[in-house]
Amino acid sequence: MPCTRGRRQPSGLPDPDMCLVPEAEEEPPAHVPITSEALSRGRWLVGLMAAQSLSSVILDRYSDLLSHHLVITLFLTMLVGAGGNAGNQSSIKVIRGLATGALDTSDACIRATLLEQAVVGILLGGALSAAGFARVYLTNGSLANSTAIGLSVLGIVASSCLLGSGLPFVLARAGVDPANAGTSIQVLMDVLGVGITCVTCDIVLTQLAAVV
Repeated sequence: MPCTRGRRQPSGLPDPDMCLVPEAEEEPPAHVPITSEALSRGRWLVGLMAAQSLSSVILDRYSDLLSHHLVITLFLTMLVGAGGNAGNQSSIKVIRGLATGALDTSDACIRATLLEQAVVGILLGGALSAAGFARVYLTNGSLANSTAIGLSVLGIVASSCLLGSGLPFVLARAGVDPANAGTSIQVLMDVLGVGITCVTCDIVLTQLAAVV
């Protein structure tokens, strides 16, 4: 990648692509008072809690769909969990890269990273989509339900990898600690995951079913 620099660590590390040694040692961070840390983190968490409540608006909008297709509710936590986990993986990779100097906030580096994670998201989404399809079909036996859940997984995981890798760059450029992306992506994917699931299931189980 054009944005990678520094000396590689010896083999055997969890992620040798990102575990790089910075070119120069940095000064240790200054000590932050406990009250200041709690206040800073508390403001962020309150904002995330408010944002997460948006999922209730989406669920209310699709209440009829959920009442007629209980399978969506049964697997909703699995779907949003998959998105949060995949997005968090991508977010942590970028945060680590920014911290070690392996990545920077240049346009070229951001484009290369997003392209890479978009491909990773599609590959992971396809694999998890197949797993989700099998999981629903084995327990529910409905091809339509399995297809709706499988396609939802694909959309959620693919978008979460892209958002998870882009969010740390956005925060860094805005002067906010990129480490906040770890918690933020979980909330974003909770809301977005619910939205993607409801829209996808509505298309497959309601609109297409009516045509067929």
